[in-house]
Amino acid sequence: MTPQLSVIMPVYNGAAWVRDAVASVLASPGVELELVLVDDGSTDDSVARARAQAAGDPRLVVLPVPHGGVARARNAGLHAARGALVANLDSDDTTFPERFARQVAFLAAHPDHVAVGTRALIVDGEGRPQRIWGRHFTHEAIDAAHLAAQGTALGNPTAMFRRQSALDAGGYDDALAKVGEDLDFWLRLAEHGRLANLPDVLICYRVHGSNVSIGQSSKEARAEVTQRVVGAALARRRLAAPPAAGAPPAEYAWERPVNEALLRHFRGERRAATAAALLACARFPAETAARAALRTVTAGAWPGIVRVTTTPVGAPA
Repeated sequence: MTPQLSVIMPVYNGAAWVRDAVASVLASPGVELELVLVDDGSTDDSVARARAQAAGDPRLVVLPVPHGGVARARNAGLHAARGALVANLDSDDTTFPERFARQVAFLAAHPDHVAVGTRALIVDGEGRPQRIWGRHFTHEAIDAAHLAAQGTALGNPTAMFRRQSALDAGGYDDALAKVGEDLDFWLRLAEHGRLANLPDVLICYRVHGSNVSIGQSSKEARAEVTQRVVGAALARRRLAAPPAAGAPPAEYAWERPVNEALLRHFRGERRAATAAALLACARFPAETAARAALRTVTAGAWPGIVRVTTTPVGAPA
């Protein structure tokens, strides 16, 4: 049976957390999927741990490729994928159970959209909630932020997109081996259709010392790459400068109360989270993120599958 969705998970020496990532994907209900784990030349037992977690589940497909960086690995997965839709997830992150079904439904209802992301819960290496990511939800806001070099407004690990549209846009740029491949991809994909973000938190994004895009050298490299890929996008679109939207505020009025409610929820403070979400909705009744936060905190406990259960490197698989 051809899967409806292909989840692409590049992994390079990701033994510490790959089991959690695999478990979260395979536990996702409501969608016929395959998990394409692209082994980017790992020298540890990442693949063995992924296979052990899958326990023979035929939906796990391991695709070994020579080590060449994340963009090349994503492209290998994109070309191997069988689903008409593709979702990203990194091997150190986890996805919430309802994420894929929600995104599939959105794309089915919005044929003019080629990609949809979500908000994300940022956790540390031990799985402790740190902050909430995501502040732009419409195509206009996302694309404007990208063209103004204000950072990536559609999180790559949160994204689902139409496979054919991604191929038509040229996939990821193999030359961007460590940073900037996501921004460049979204700028090119936006020339084939609309982008969006759901206002709900639907993945855990783990920040730790081994993140590829973390660190001062990466920040400097990203700044140079950002200017280059934005300049290329402006040239393709025949724009002398990005649309005059101005820099966004350091913090939108709704962000602090909404994100505080969500953090309290993910830290297990359910009564305080509910009160904070109700207050946020009262203050910002028209804000979709506030309504999404209230929906989250009143829907029940944080799903166990996304509670991070770290597996230290070297521990028995």
